[in-house]
Amino acid sequence: MATYNGEKYLKQQLESILNQTYTDWDLYVSDDGSSDNTVKLLESYMYKDDRIKKILHNNKYHGAFNNFFNVMKYVKTSTDVNYDYYFYCDQDDIWVNTKMETEINILSKKATPCLCYSNLNFISEDGNDLQIKMSDYTNLDLSKNPYNIFFSYRYIWGTTIAHNRSLWDFVYIDNYTGKYNISHDNYLGKTAVLVGEVEYIKDPLVMYRRTGRNVSGTPGRYGKFGVIKRLVTKLPKIINQHAAVYWDNLYLLDELKVKNDFCDDLRTLIMNGGFDALKIIQKI
Repeated sequence: MATYNGEKYLKQQLESILNQTYTDWDLYVSDDGSSDNTVKLLESYMYKDDRIKKILHNNKYHGAFNNFFNVMKYVKTSTDVNYDYYFYCDQDDIWVNTKMETEINILSKKATPCLCYSNLNFISEDGNDLQIKMSDYTNLDLSKNPYNIFFSYRYIWGTTIAHNRSLWDFVYIDNYTGKYNISHDNYLGKTAVLVGEVEYIKDPLVMYRRTGRNVSGTPGRYGKFGVIKRLVTKLPKIINQHAAVYWDNLYLLDELKVKNDFCDDLRTLIMNGGFDALKIIQKI
């Protein structure tokens, strides 16, 4: 779990974890320098439940991306337990009580690296069900086309993710997380499609709170003038983001332990594009 000034909603998320039908779990938290009572609340739960193992203080590189990589690095390098399954938790959502059990049932049947993710239900800031699913906005099932997963970064939300140990063994985290321009969910989705498989669960397993301050955006429908307005006001930011994603994609391909034809095709697409891209598309 990654937290930052999440006192207002954190209790509901923690309670939803405590109420899971699957009970054999450990929780590690990285806090990004909260100035409210977030850490005190976490410590109170840690005192009551010894499954909450560690509260880290992310002091070096800040921001949501690095906060998650901070706790991932700790679990990767500082724990003696070889966990079978891995989940990622935001501070302000609510998990359906069968979330972990549902995803473990899928992953337990996989011998190869596998990641699964689910649909979401929207809730209001005060926790009311808005009767809207994320799939009402867009097609979330990218599992049939690996290229869609690799080049998309908005449809596999971290709070819905679970993956097995086989995938975790491929996760590479270096000492320079401050350089990362890629979110943990984007990184995990890309890694899964490069070395294993991805499965989509159509049922919502997370109540996704919209506060107006969420790090993740929501896919939207824009008219012609809306698109023009967004391009004019956000084009510099969009260019910088895509440049960062370009280099992080190459970094991921370079650091991955396994090389295969799909990796080679992706490198060609990223480096060359154009007619090379058309040749690859024709192979699909």
